[in-house]
Order: sequence, then structure tokens, then C-alpha cells
Amino acid sequence: MAQHQWEIERKYDLSPEQAAKLKPHKIKGFTVGEPAIHDMTAAYYDTEDYALSAANVAVRCRAGGGDDGWHVKYKAGKVRGELHYEPLKSSDRMPAVLRRTLVGITLGERLSPVATINTQRTEYPISTEDGQQHAVLCVDFVRARDERSGVDREWSECETELSSHTLSKKESKAVFTAVEDVLFKAGAVHSSSPAKIARALGQDTVSAEPQRAKDSGRDSPATGQDVLNAMCESLTRQLQHWDFAVRIGSEDSVHQMRVRSRALRSVLHASRDYIPKQVGGDLENRLKILARALSDARDEEVAAEQLHERLDGEFQGQITASARQDLFAASETSIADAARVVRRMLESPEHLQLLTDLRALSRDSSFGEQAAHLSAKKFAKAVMSTALTDVIHQATAEPTVDSQTGRAEVSELGAELSERLALANEDSVDLAVYFDHLHDARKAIKSVRYVSDALDRADVEPGKKRSKAASYAKDYQDELGSLTDCAVMEHWLARVARNFQRTGKDRYAVGLLHGIEMASLRARLADAPELISDLVTDIRRELPSEN
Repeated sequence: MAQHQWEIERKYDLSPEQAAKLKPHKIKGFTVGEPAIHDMTAAYYDTEDYALSAANVAVRCRAGGGDDGWHVKYKAGKVRGELHYEPLKSSDRMPAVLRRTLVGITLGERLSPVATINTQRTEYPISTEDGQQHAVLCVDFVRARDERSGVDREWSECETELSSHTLSKKESKAVFTAVEDVLFKAGAVHSSSPAKIARALGQDTVSAEPQRAKDSGRDSPATGQDVLNAMCESLTRQLQHWDFAVRIGSEDSVHQMRVRSRALRSVLHASRDYIPKQVGGDLENRLKILARALSDARDEEVAAEQLHERLDGEFQGQITASARQDLFAASETSIADAARVVRRMLESPEHLQLLTDLRALSRDSSFGEQAAHLSAKKFAKAVMSTALTDVIHQATAEPTVDSQTGRAEVSELGAELSERLALANEDSVDLAVYFDHLHDARKAIKSVRYVSDALDRADVEPGKKRSKAASYAKDYQDELGSLTDCAVMEHWLARVARNFQRTGKDRYAVGLLHGIEMASLRARLADAPELISDLVTDIRRELPSEN
């Protein structure tokens, strides 16, 4: 069984001589208990190409210290956490549930020992005067062996870890400040290493991915193919990292995974002139399916965020406590249902194959070879021009008409929304077409942002004019994004209203919120034509006529 704990800690470097000078019992404002000494041994595991390390994930099997078993330490966004799995009673094999949690990163590859770390730890509990423990100061003397290179390393360090993530910012700051006064007097400095395993492997200040780039003997991409490979590899590794975060229920992970899936699709689409059509089209379609599954879950999160804003803001005094409770309960149920759908999708063979195929791109020397004749700069200009041109095309496109019915094709969301939104003198189909038009334009605008960010991470500049045009697209994305969020909230409220009608719950609160949302949505739709027109004008003004 896995146990989850958030980690809020600060790490410091200090020599054995400095550690001997440390006076923990002089930490001001707190009571420092008697130290507990632990001898711990941990074996760390990774794939052959250090995929876990590249994803900011460490897996170890530890004995000693009171928490024997398998641990997964990770960083997801700004959050550091740790999963604990009890050791199997019959053997020292890795629990199957742990392997499944990591499969989005490991892709089923065998995990083998990469380092063994022996730590002598002295723990000092730090409590307030009333006996509430706020933190633990750990002083470690470490002996490590890199199992693959055979290199032994020794060092000492210490860390201050908060005992609870519920401490206020003021309480947390007070603990860290008081402890640091003592540590710095002894000569300690903030640690330059992200984790023990990084130091054990000689990766003190760099991650595994940059280290591999350095080892390749190439400081930066030189050709268009290099840029394309760098963008796809970086985004794929990020996608795998957030796959893991979604599996463990990390905050904001669904949103971040959806962003990476869309970013990958945007890069592939903007680079379509340099990728075999069948390969690029296939990956784009599969990434679209992934993004759609994640979008449903993300829409539930967006609706929940807006619901809290509405009920805790301007409508706080107009909604009864009972209605608030019913709305929040409906939101929690919707989020849980959507999360289950996402988890089933992540467990599917199709999803694992998608990640495997994306990872294979970085190992395929022929991928993107059509861009090998371009310099990095010219390739960046070409793909950014393509992305910007796609915005103009989507913003000025005519609706698609079904050849059999002669009617314009509309999305399910657009059709449903327009039925509720259209006035007596309006054609609901025309309104649905217009909504879909704006939605498609916004997706093209977001693609510009994704391509721009990917090029920036690859350290390639697409030229001043294209960069300026891309910055315009980002500005308009926010404006149209508020319209999409409004549509998501309206759709959610309409669904909840139907549910409340069936269950006999009070629909006054839903009706009030839905009416406001409908009015806001109509106003945003009315403003959209001017926004789109200005966007096209701005992009055309900056976009060079030739690459």
C-alpha cells in the first residue's frame, strides 16, 4: 500500500568539521529534542538511459530510519513529494503497483540499481514551546557508490524538513530562519545538489538530460533537424513526467499534461513540411485523442475554479449554504468521474504505445532529416511562419459544409451551447458555426505560443518580426481564452441544472449563475469579431512575405 507525503525542505552543504561545530540546541524560539541516530542503506534504481532522473523522479529501496520500504521521491511543478510502498514480505522485488505508477516514464523498461547510498543520520526534532513539532533537522554523513561506474563518493550535508504542509507561510519562515541562523554560524551554505542520488552519480548541479547533451559534444543544435529533435525530445520527456504526476494525483498535473500533448502536436504540425506526412499525421491524431481525454478532465477543473470564484465572491450572499454544498458536491463528483476516465486512458496499451513511439523519435536518425539542410535559424523562421500562417487561415476560414446535407458542420459543444444561447431571431446553427470558428482560431493561436516556447527552450530565435507577431498571438489568446472558460462554465451549469431537476434539488442557484454566464458569454461573442480582425491585421503586418 502506498502512502503519500508532501515534502517542504531546505538542504545545506557543510563539512564534517562544520558539522562538529553545529549547535542545534541554540535554535532560538523553539525547543530542540534529543537526537535520534539512524543508519540507513538505500539502493537507487533507474532505466539504462536514466529516464527517471531526467523526469525528476528517484526510486529507492531503503532500510533503516523507521520507514523501510520502497520510496518514490519526485518534483512536480513547485511541489516536492514522496510516495512510500511497504516492502513485499516474500522478497525484495519492486511492488507491481510501483512499476505501474512509473510506466509512463520507464515505458516498461527494466529498472536496475544505479547507486547504493549509506547514510548515518542524526535527527533533531524542532518543536514550539507548547510541544507542537514543526520540523526536523537532519545531519547526514553519506557514503555512496555509483554502481555503473564503480566510483565511490563521500560527503556530509543537512536538511530542515517541515513536519506538516499545513504550516502557514509565517510559521514556516520562522522555522527556517531560526535553523539557518545556527547552520550559517557553523559554516553551512545552501546546497548546490538537488538530491543525494544526483551527487552519488556525479550530477550535482545538472539534470541527466542536459548531461547527455553535454556528453554528445554538441553545445547547441546546429541544423533544423537538431532543433526539431531537441523540441520533440524535450516535450516528450515533459509529457512523460506529467503522465507520472497525473497517475499519483499531483495538483495541476492534468492541465500540464494536456499542455505538453498540445505543444507536441503543435510542433509536429508546424514542422509538417519536414516530417513524413504519414508519421506526422499519425502522431498528431493520437496526440489529439490524448488531449481530448485530458480536456474533459481539465474542463471540470476549470469549472470548479470558476465556481469557487463565483460563490466566494460577488454571489456569496445570494446563495444558501445548502445550495453551495450541493454545487460543490456536484463539482467534486464531476472531477472524480473525469479523473477515472483519464486513469483508464493512461492504463491503455494505446497510450503506452504513443509514448513509446514519441520516445523513439529521438533515437531515429532519419526523423526530420528533411530539415537537416537548414540552419537552426532558418528552420525556426520556417516553422514559426507556418504556425502564424495557420492562425490567419483559421481566423479567415469559411465554415466546412457537409456534402450530403449541405449544412455547415458544427461540434457537439457548439451545437448544444448555441441551442441555449440563440435568441428567437437567430439561427442556432450559424451561432454554433461562429463559436467553433472562434474556438479553432484560439487553438491556432495557442499553437503559436507552444511553438514559440519550444523554440525558446531549444535556444533558437525565429527572428524579430516573427517573435513580435508571436507575442501578439499570445496577447489575443488570453482574450479568447476567457470566452472559452465562460463556455465551459455555461456547459457545466446546464448539465448540473438537468441533474438537479432529476434529483429534485433547488435549482435557483444554478439558474442565477447560469443566467450571468449566458449574458457574459454573449458579450464576449459580440466582442470577438473585432479581436479576430485586429489579430489578423497585427500578424500580417509583422509576418515577412518570404521566409
